[in-house]
Amino acid sequence: MRVLVTGGFGNVGMSAVRALLAAGCEVCVFEHPSAKNRHQRRLRELIRDSRGRVKIFYGNITSEEALSEAMSCAGGNGPDAVIHLAGIIPPLADEKPELATTINVGGTRALLNVCSCIHPSPRIVFASSIALYGDRLASPMISVSDTLAPNDTYSRTKMECETALQKSGLEWTVLRLSYVVSSDWLPFSPLLFEVPPSTHFEVVHTEDAGRAFAHAAMIGGKGRAFNIGGGTSCRTTYRAYLDRLMRCFGLGSATFLPDDLFASGNFHCGWYSDSQEAEDLLHFRSKSLEDYYSEVSWRMRFARPLGSIVGWAVKPWIRSLSPYRGGVRPARSPRLVGEIAEYRRR
Repeated sequence: MRVLVTGGFGNVGMSAVRALLAAGCEVCVFEHPSAKNRHQRRLRELIRDSRGRVKIFYGNITSEEALSEAMSCAGGNGPDAVIHLAGIIPPLADEKPELATTINVGGTRALLNVCSCIHPSPRIVFASSIALYGDRLASPMISVSDTLAPNDTYSRTKMECETALQKSGLEWTVLRLSYVVSSDWLPFSPLLFEVPPSTHFEVVHTEDAGRAFAHAAMIGGKGRAFNIGGGTSCRTTYRAYLDRLMRCFGLGSATFLPDDLFASGNFHCGWYSDSQEAEDLLHFRSKSLEDYYSEVSWRMRFARPLGSIVGWAVKPWIRSLSPYRGGVRPARSPRLVGEIAEYRRR
């Protein structure tokens, strides 16, 4: 089977490519030229592990000409399936909404136009987001049938893309990712404070997310949207999540981060009440939240003793990153960053 993966150098993209290769597929990765230098290590690893079954194509996702060339690069009459992960995410999506609309919506429309000209047309597996459900702090249980309530540029572009897919006449599957975790990314930035501490998380490990896309490309979902989360073993609250991470870093409990340093609402996350439906079809789960904590703990095994020693200096520094310090607590900081739920997927 031949599969084209747009945005294949991101964390989930690389996980999807590896899952496809493990299943014996031939893969063509479509990436923006700027990713070539940023992801040299990942590129080397990918080529080393692919045994000649992966090709790399650099181009602009909004260019139908570039996409057509990539389809040819995939071999045969074109790919059997396309996993579409490329796009602009927050905070850049909020800083440059026109660019986000051009890349996310324009790129998706260009991809659909090119796929419509291929016979037989490839199946499309589209990366969507829990952000479509809006702020669920007061009602954290989420299902696919819930009313969509996008509340920022990024989520609105995802909604437009889903609508375009539904009208395309192509075979499609939408995967709405929850909070994706990876030990490659640790949250020491102002983004740390954009989530209300009582927010409910149902995380999904980046490897499991990649496997979900790979399996969807191979078996399809016949015009359905699925919520992709890790299930009950991956549920927590943000406060509990921070507490475990800080302990992994050698900083003890997260009580040194009081609630008034965090946003009070307008963030998109929750627990999926129906993510088991995706698991029953795609069989992608292998990691629990405890597995992720173990990975972070192992990654920090040498730094953790140092964290215990210099915590007196590190803790005030972390608190200083909050845009809400000083008692001003709008629902969300001017950064408008939903990145912590979508992060490093691309």
